[in-house]
Amino acid sequence: MKKTINIKYTYLTIIITIIAIVITLVLNIALYYGLLMGLLIACMISYKNGYSWKEIFQMIIRGIRGALIIIVMMSLIGMLISIWMSSGTIPTMIFYGFKYLSNTNIILAAFLTSSAISMVLGTALGTISTIGTVFLSLALGLDLPMAPLVGAMVSGSYLGDRTSPMSSSANLAATITETNVIDNIKHMMVTTLPVFSLSAILYWSIGNNLVSDISSSNDVKYFQDLLLSNFNIEFISLIPPLLILVSAVAFRTSIVKSITLGLIASTFIFLVRDGASIIDTLYIIILGYYPDNMEIGKIMSGGGFVSMKNVLLVISISTGLNGILEGTKMITPLIKGFSNSIKNTRNLIHKTAVLCIIVCAITCSQALTTIIPGQYLKKIYTKFSLSRNTLARTISDAGIVIVPLIPWNINAILVSSIMKVPTSKYLPYSFLCYMLPILTFIYPMLKYRKVFDKDSNKAI
Repeated sequence: MKKTINIKYTYLTIIITIIAIVITLVLNIALYYGLLMGLLIACMISYKNGYSWKEIFQMIIRGIRGALIIIVMMSLIGMLISIWMSSGTIPTMIFYGFKYLSNTNIILAAFLTSSAISMVLGTALGTISTIGTVFLSLALGLDLPMAPLVGAMVSGSYLGDRTSPMSSSANLAATITETNVIDNIKHMMVTTLPVFSLSAILYWSIGNNLVSDISSSNDVKYFQDLLLSNFNIEFISLIPPLLILVSAVAFRTSIVKSITLGLIASTFIFLVRDGASIIDTLYIIILGYYPDNMEIGKIMSGGGFVSMKNVLLVISISTGLNGILEGTKMITPLIKGFSNSIKNTRNLIHKTAVLCIIVCAITCSQALTTIIPGQYLKKIYTKFSLSRNTLARTISDAGIVIVPLIPWNINAILVSSIMKVPTSKYLPYSFLCYMLPILTFIYPMLKYRKVFDKDSNKAI
């Protein structure tokens, strides 16, 4: 007989999972081992409390099914990167980057470009997967430090996840809190504008210090000649990434379909123009690109479907764990106890932010980081006569944007996999993603903002 799972088992699952994750990080072993331990503990606790193995398996499958699009997208990105290397797309990006952007503030450009595209696409991972490789290739060729570049791209990309009316996360926050997404975006401006402005200034400062180093590099001409002698540096090589951007931005095609289009175009160019065999092409797409030239290998190698193996395992295991936590409602008593301790409006906003961070760290899910605080706290906001727009803003500032900063979160793992930089390295430079939560804690101490219903004159 199924019954409510005691809160002590919830704590046990959380503690063991966190300890296992920390051990994997310290020992530098695959993260999925730590998550697998948490999944096994959750399975055993669920079985002990009356759930059958069939029901547990179904919860795991439901959880994984919710991330199926991300699993497909990451598989496609792995294949796309390897074929872009071999067919000359990435070498062409590097070559023209040398030619036109070597004296430009690349860090600021990365932040502003990713901010603009994420506001149009409404997805951080879509933004990073489409233009991330462009800036990654440029940074490798110009010998730029990768951490500030990736930090700038993460900040810009997650601005759209939180603020774009096209964002599924922003619309989910509006749906859960029973608010209007446009009203929420307007309400967010009190934290968005100062943080965005300060981030831009910081990236301008960091990038300015690098411009002189780049322009004086003696290696640029050498690498240009190296690329010309090993690849077809032609405009046609840039058609696949352009197709992806046009498809996603102009025609609003899903990011998975857009990446598939780019993959097909790159494969066609590699087969027809470069004369590659089907066997070699399949080998590169599946196992990755590893050039014979050692100098070329230093700036580009790897990719392929196999390169995403660890990422896919982490996504599958973590979403399976989420499926059990959600299906058994193991986390519900913890949330109720948390919400019952709220004393005043300032305390309410602070505890909302803390809850978002905790849920994000435990569940590794951006969606649950929005759903759980929204569901359990919206009535409390009404009780304290505090606008639900404030709830949506707090969830967005302290939940949606912090997902790439938690090393075991799916978003952080995907960013690290695409950009080849560990979370610990780019985190200090992801200014927007951690300054928004900081301002969220400071802002209630300065001023409250209530949004009133014009008809009833009551706080909503």
